[in-house]
Parts: sequence; structure tokens; C-alpha cells
Amino acid sequence: MKSPLTPSYTRGYSAGLADKEPAKKIYDYILLLGKDSSKSFEEKVNLLVAYLEKAEQEEQGKHYMGTGFYRTLQSYIKRSRSNIEKGKPVQIRRY
Repeated sequence: MKSPLTPSYTRGYSAGLADKEPAKKIYDYILLLGKDSSKSFEEKVNLLVAYLEKAEQEEQGKHYMGTGFYRTLQSYIKRSRSNIEKGKPVQIRRY
């Protein structure tokens, strides 16, 4: 997925601007997980999924419309796990 923090992010001007804050939070959380060498990769992915679910619930609790950014990442992780279990490659093509 392209990073919303880059100028080439093409979901649309307003959506791209709205995704910058969630992307920064997730990026910082992933960096925090990366520093913890006591957990396995799978445990870190599970923690990331839990973080995404919590962030999505917090976003839905606000009075304004959310971006759907967290849901998109959750869907990507779920699809990637399914492909790994089936023995398929996670990344089919490069953009």
C-alpha cells in the first residue's frame, strides 16, 4: 500500500489528507513493536490487529465521519494471512 504521508498517495485529495493522522499513528506503533525483540512476528501482527480494531472503535465514537483507513489495513492483513495459509504469495504484483 502506498503511504498517505507521501505526495504520490492517490486515493483522492481529501481522503489522502484525512489518512495522514491515522497513518502516522500506525507507523509509530509499528516502530514501537519493532523495538520489542521479546515477541515473535506473529505476536506483533496480532498486537497490530488489536491496535487497529481499537483505533477504529475510537474513530467511530467520534461525531464526524471516519476515513476507513483502519478497516482497509485490517482487511489487507486478513487477506494476507489467508494467502499465506493457502500457500499463495502475499504480494501478487508491484505498483
